[in-house]
Amino acid sequence: MAITLFITLIVMVLEIVVGFLSHSLALLADAGHMATDAAALGMSLAAILIARQPATHSKTYGFYRTEILAAFLNGLTLWLIVLWIGYEAVRRFFHPPVVRAPMMLVTAVVGLIANLGCSWVLQRTQGQSLNLKSAYLHVLADAIGSVGVIGAALIIWTTGWHVADPIASLLVCVIILWGSWNLIRQSVNILLEGTPAHINVGEVMQAMQAVPGVKRVHDVHIWTITSGMEAMSGHVVIQDLSRSRTILADLNRRLCERFGIHHATLQLETEEG
Repeated sequence: MAITLFITLIVMVLEIVVGFLSHSLALLADAGHMATDAAALGMSLAAILIARQPATHSKTYGFYRTEILAAFLNGLTLWLIVLWIGYEAVRRFFHPPVVRAPMMLVTAVVGLIANLGCSWVLQRTQGQSLNLKSAYLHVLADAIGSVGVIGAALIIWTTGWHVADPIASLLVCVIILWGSWNLIRQSVNILLEGTPAHINVGEVMQAMQAVPGVKRVHDVHIWTITSGMEAMSGHVVIQDLSRSRTILADLNRRLCERFGIHHATLQLETEEG
């Protein structure tokens, strides 16, 4: 991620300078997106470092949620940049400036190569957490945006149709919105302690009630502490408290093996309470 941040900052500065010199909004839009990439990567790095801090009496789960918060903020920054790009694109539809296509094309190609390299670096780890996934989506969306800028530059160069520049900018907006919506939705669900999307509470309760000695299960709550770390609490009514140790071990093993829930707090009780 540090390597990706360094490359992103270099290409961002290059696109800003050439964007102003060539009068290309699409290139400036891509540079603006790369600015959010740099901020997102820096935020993600900081979140990873903070999340490693040990738990305290006031933060009994530690600082794992810092990564989720960073992912949420990264998604919001993408939406903010979309508003600015969209406004400028609409304005340029009515007053398209003369764009220097060759300069725009060369810079966009450099940006695409850099983004593909960064995507390859992050792709190997993006599945490990929502925070890393958010950084990966930032860079991947920027790579797709660079393709749009290259297409616009070729059209302007060969046909002189300068409206292709704001059209490419709006294409970048659509790509950013598509990639960021799912990211924001997942991070909000985690922050609100919603049930993880890949876990069905009904199936969990059925699996628990199938354990020998369990009569029924109630007051089940399942949430995510951070990416890949699910937690659960619930009440389990059993027939014989003398078998509580065996039943509890069977329940924890089933939750871990079938649903990936490694942190379960279960209260065993009888019908009489």
